[in-house]
Amino acid sequence: MRTVKRLLPHLICGLFITTLTACGGGGSSSSMGSNSNSSASMGYVPTIVSDDSAQDWAVIGVKVMRIDLMPQGGGTAVTVYAPSTPTNINLAQLDQIGELLGNIAVPAGTYTGAVLTLSANPGDVMLTASADPETGFAGTAGATVASDQIFIQHATGNTGSKTTSTNIKFDAPLVVASGQTSNALDIEFDLNHPVFIVAHVPPSSNGNILWAVNFNGPVRHHRIHDITHLVLRHLYGNVTAVATDNSAITISRELPTLPVVSPETAVTTGQSLQILADATNGTLYYDVDAKAAPVTLNNFSSIASNIAGKQVRIAARYQQNGTLVATRIWASSSFNAVWLSPEGHVLHVDNSSHVIDVTNESFARGADHRCKHQVLFP
Repeated sequence: MRTVKRLLPHLICGLFITTLTACGGGGSSSSMGSNSNSSASMGYVPTIVSDDSAQDWAVIGVKVMRIDLMPQGGGTAVTVYAPSTPTNINLAQLDQIGELLGNIAVPAGTYTGAVLTLSANPGDVMLTASADPETGFAGTAGATVASDQIFIQHATGNTGSKTTSTNIKFDAPLVVASGQTSNALDIEFDLNHPVFIVAHVPPSSNGNILWAVNFNGPVRHHRIHDITHLVLRHLYGNVTAVATDNSAITISRELPTLPVVSPETAVTTGQSLQILADATNGTLYYDVDAKAAPVTLNNFSSIASNIAGKQVRIAARYQQNGTLVATRIWASSSFNAVWLSPEGHVLHVDNSSHVIDVTNESFARGADHRCKHQVLFP
């Protein structure tokens, strides 16, 4: 069960600010699949990764190679995620929110488990300590762990193509209905699990700390009872099309490069998402390059001629009918311009001064990389 502890680490500056360039964000969504299939025997499965919070790490980068669903009673596994270019996902950013990998068309039926396959070569798991780890943390605050000091348990395969797989039994069967979007498949990493990341100082290491990373046990199924309650991390992508009726845009899904580079660049996943404008309440649209005030859109007709090809950051949420609707969109010709924001960990909450101290997405230390806001605590 998710606890109050999970809510605090991912308060973001976007709760207090209304523009990305100042220090903020927002959220809402609707999507149709990256695996379009019109067959009536297919249904859609929103596929998500999330985590349980951990104070010690600013970056826990993992490279997801594929996710396969296991049919009830046996049979051929169904692949729901296998990106053309696997890239690292930072699990430490996913406290209380989910990284939407795609909305995938799969055969209708009942599924009781999944197999998660991760890349397990040196450098495929990245670890950077937070600027404010818990007392007794074995590493150095803010330091990045060298790849030769990270050992991925249960890795198989030849050098350069090593992987590690873990079987996940679902808390309840995942039922996929024909022509419908089912409850989401949320694969959750328990970052606080005692065997997930363990520090060792073996005699042969000359006093150096070695970190063992084990995915068997800390990875589990998190049941989603209602997809409208999902809180999604902001989506990144390149706009590839605007619907003929201007109701939606299609984006080629992207993820930020890890480790962070300057300027930050995007890595394409090969996944595609369709996202609707909020026809009822309106979608706030920010032209980051123009630095203009946001405009409210009920459709994309007014920006259809210039949004194609733009880099976007989108706050979105699922509707009951399975569509993904945007509440806010930031657009720019540069990925770096829409990437950097204060989304990340709350380092400190000071009750006496009423200040929260939040790192931005670059994970850099120092006051110039933090975003402080006055908050009135009850």
